[in-house]
Amino acid sequence: MANKAERNREMLAAYEAGRTIEQLSKDYGLSVASIGSVLTGERHRREVSPDPFYRALRQS
Repeated sequence: MANKAERNREMLAAYEAGRTIEQLSKDYGLSVASIGSVLTGERHRREVSPDPFYRALRQS
C-alpha cells in the first residue's frame, strides 16, 4: 500500500483525470469531507511546496 503522501498525490491525479469526489470517497474508503480536505491540501502544496515533486508540477 502506498504511503499517505503518495495516496494523496494519486487522489489529486485521479480527480484531475475526471473522477468525482464521491467516486474517490468509495475508492479510498474516506468521507467526502476528507477527500475535499486532501484535494485542497494537495492543490496548496502544488503552489508552495519546495518538494521536487511539486516543483516539477509547477514548471510543467
